[in-house]
Amino acid sequence: LDGQLLNQAYLDLLPVDRLLYTYYQNANLSVESIEPLGGWESPNSDIRGVFLAFYLQASAKAYLAYNNTRQLAKAYYLVDELYRVQQILNESGFLAAWPSEHLRKLERLEKVWAPIYCYEKLLRGLSDMYTLTGLTLAGQMMHDMLEYLYTWIVHCIKTYPISHWHTMIFSTTDYEYGGISEFLYEQYGLTGDKRFFWMAQQFEDGHFLGALSLNADFLTGIHANSHVPPVLGSGRRYAVTSEPQYRAILENFYSIVWNNHTYSTGGSNGGNGSVGFYQQEHYSDANLLSQTLWNNNQEFCVQYNMLKVIRILIEWTGQVEYANAYERVFVNSIWGTQDPIEPGHMLYSYPLGENVSKPNSVSSGGIGFGSQFDSFWCCYTTAIDQWTKMSDSIYFFNEQNGVTSVYVNVFIASELDWRVQEHVLIRQTTAFPRETTTILTLITSIDIVTLNIYLRVPSWIVTNESWIEINDIRQQIELIPSTYVLLPINHWKTNDRIMYNMAMQLHVEPINDNPQLVSILFGPIVLGGLTTKAKPLRRDMNFIRKLYSTIQEPIQFEATTLDNSTFRLLPLYEIINETYTVYFPLG
Repeated sequence: LDGQLLNQAYLDLLPVDRLLYTYYQNANLSVESIEPLGGWESPNSDIRGVFLAFYLQASAKAYLAYNNTRQLAKAYYLVDELYRVQQILNESGFLAAWPSEHLRKLERLEKVWAPIYCYEKLLRGLSDMYTLTGLTLAGQMMHDMLEYLYTWIVHCIKTYPISHWHTMIFSTTDYEYGGISEFLYEQYGLTGDKRFFWMAQQFEDGHFLGALSLNADFLTGIHANSHVPPVLGSGRRYAVTSEPQYRAILENFYSIVWNNHTYSTGGSNGGNGSVGFYQQEHYSDANLLSQTLWNNNQEFCVQYNMLKVIRILIEWTGQVEYANAYERVFVNSIWGTQDPIEPGHMLYSYPLGENVSKPNSVSSGGIGFGSQFDSFWCCYTTAIDQWTKMSDSIYFFNEQNGVTSVYVNVFIASELDWRVQEHVLIRQTTAFPRETTTILTLITSIDIVTLNIYLRVPSWIVTNESWIEINDIRQQIELIPSTYVLLPINHWKTNDRIMYNMAMQLHVEPINDNPQLVSILFGPIVLGGLTTKAKPLRRDMNFIRKLYSTIQEPIQFEATTLDNSTFRLLPLYEIINETYTVYFPLG
């Protein structure tokens, strides 16, 4: 909640005229009295204008999630001004903060940074404003942009051999094309317009997706965030066509990344470490993961997109293993990526090495936490979106034989207002993970509501210390880790209350390629040691003692090494400025 409020404060303080600067400039409108933004939004950046696109996405979701009408009013103004720019440009629907000449450069194979990626982000921003807030102008602008894109793709396919198109789109990370296939398949599903299906196909990399369909792991060394969005496109294609190979692509990709390339935090792209030929933002060799721990692991965008992959798998399968994975990424790779001192300071990379710190993390956009008006890295754009949709995977539901079931996957203070559809509001009250108990209170708009409630039993739960009470009566329910437990009651009335206690314990988790190198976890929480040296630890949990006693205190422990020196352990998300170490050798 604190991070969500911090993010909202950042969106509030950004002036709309500065967000529009490069769009105005592209349309030859006066910008004399406006100060441009810096960083990746500066007037000389090829990917200028992307932050505004995500600003629209975040605004639409903020309105949907917590009725933020103030933010919505700013977004409406932005759309009005973008419409003015689109009309002045008068290029058959084209709209961007950069000239359409960037697409001509792409055709000529000249160096230009990601115009398709930029175009897709604005399409998505306008789409969210249309579908989530009902702003018809945004829908019309999106339609016109799609018409321009269709005409341009047809021109390219008719003008050049297919090998040239493949070189344009797939040959280099400078031409990162983002989630365009996912967006176009989504539009096909919504409209039935076969042109969108054909357009999406043009952005499918057969070499990459084909290998994934065969469950081949060749991810080592490739740029991570260039390749997660096309996988999401395959998932969207499966959703609209039911072609099984496209489901397999997404399922195989997740399995490969999670099992072979992921750290204990759920993060899945490496840092430079001691392996010189790997760069930050790229996948590491599964057999060398321990050598990639440094100060530039885990690009935020990758974790943002992996949460999307995992969410799809939860929707498709209902399997609790994916909900466990979602929690691992959510708690350890999303929380703790903002500096709470003031709004607008985001991380690009999340350090996982020895003697590292967030303020000294290295990224392609700079060092440490960014600044309010001079960063605007890609990880700023995904951050403002992620922090407005923190509630989007707490609850899932299905209907079977006329009975509705709700699944509680994430334990976080929240409300599910389902009174229109199911006559019930579910309020979850908790300070998890500082406390191990969550309380679900039901408010019904009719006398009795019939509803099956499933609670996730996490993989880390200590079963003999955990329990469920319904209206203060302890239930005789077996809690099996990595399952869902169905509550024995399915008829509910106002003020019925469920109390769920999930006991946690300390445990270690080895890195993939070295069973003697471990991170320390408390339940799902990865702990960072406030030490500059990764000294060897004993092999049992007796070397760690608890230092807190109430939920008002932060979670913290003290660890003793083999040489009897001590250091404190805190959740990674609680560590902001301190130097820390994540992985330790066992003695």
